[in-house]
Amino acid sequence: MLKYISKKNGVIFVMLICSVISIFAADAVRIKDIVTICGIRENQLTGIGLVVGLSGKGDSDKFGLTRKMLHNLTENYGFSLSEDDLKSKNVAAVMVTAKVNGFLRVGDSVNVSLSSIGDAKSLEGGILLQTALKGADGKIYAAAGGRLITGKKGSGTESTGAIPSGALIEQNIVSDFINDGKLSLSLKQPDFTTANAIRTAIIDMNSNLNAEAVDAGLIEITLDEESKKDPISFLSQLELLTITPDFSAAVVIDKKSGMIVSGGNVVIQECSVSTAGVSVNVGKKGKKNDSNFKIKATTVDELVEMLNQTKISTDEIVALLEAIHQIGALNAKLIVQ
Repeated sequence: MLKYISKKNGVIFVMLICSVISIFAADAVRIKDIVTICGIRENQLTGIGLVVGLSGKGDSDKFGLTRKMLHNLTENYGFSLSEDDLKSKNVAAVMVTAKVNGFLRVGDSVNVSLSSIGDAKSLEGGILLQTALKGADGKIYAAAGGRLITGKKGSGTESTGAIPSGALIEQNIVSDFINDGKLSLSLKQPDFTTANAIRTAIIDMNSNLNAEAVDAGLIEITLDEESKKDPISFLSQLELLTITPDFSAAVVIDKKSGMIVSGGNVVIQECSVSTAGVSVNVGKKGKKNDSNFKIKATTVDELVEMLNQTKISTDEIVALLEAIHQIGALNAKLIVQ
C-alpha cells in the first residue's frame, strides 16, 4: 500500500507504506536483497594528475604543486627545464578518484571524478593526462585520462568534472569471499529474528552445511566439499532463497519537509496529549472543537490521516506524534530527522 495525502495549509505529505523500505518489510524477499557477502565490496582508487588545455583558466604561478608536477613530467620526456620556465596558466592540478567493484579484470573501464586542488578558475574543456590510480595499499590498479565533462557555467561546478569510462584497469581486482572454507553474510539491517530465519533457510536448502548466526548482523556458513568445488552454483542458490524479514516498527519524521513515513499497522495506545496549540484524545469517542480533537484511531495511519483533514499545522502534527512517543503510547521506534 502506498498513499499520498496532501494539504494546502503547511503543505504536508504523509506517506504510509507497507512492505516498502527495509524497516517495514512484511513479504518474502530474496536473501541477496537483504545481505552482503563479506569480502565483496567497493574500493576507492585515487591519484593526483594534470589537466591541460584550459585556455588561461588553470592554476596560477602561486600554486607551486602544478609547476612542480609539470616540471617532473617534462623531465620524464627528456626535456631539461627549470620550474621558473613553466608559467603556463593552461594547466591545473586535480584529484582523481574512481570507485571500483569487487570483480574487475585488466582492460575493464570505470568512471572517474575530478576536482581541482589548486586555484584554477575552470576545468571546462580540459584533458586529463594519464594518471596512475592507487588503492589504499599503495598499489597502482588503474590509469585514468581523457576529456573532461564539467558542469554548466555559473553553476559553481566548473572546478569539478567527470570522465565516463575514463580509467582502464591495469591490475585484476578480485574479491576473496571464501576464507578457510567459510562464507559470511552481513545483514544490511541487523535483526536477530531475521538472522535466524536466514540460518534456517540455508540449512533447509542443504543439511550438510553448518550455518551459524553469530549475532544479529552476521551469519557464518561452513561449506561442504561439494559447495567448495562449485561455490558459484552454491551462491546462486543461496541468493535466490526467500525469507520473511522481521524488522522493528518505525515512524520516520522529516521536520524540514514535513514528511512522515510509517508502516500502516503501527499501533497507538489510548492516550491524551497536548501541545501549545492543540490537544488530542486518541482512541476515545467524542466531539471536537477548534483546538481539542477526540479521535477514534488505533494506528499512526488512521491518526495522521484524520489530523491531516483538520486545519492544524504540520508542526503541530509532528509535535503530537513526538508527545505520543514520549509517553510510551507509540508502539514503534521514532526517528526524527
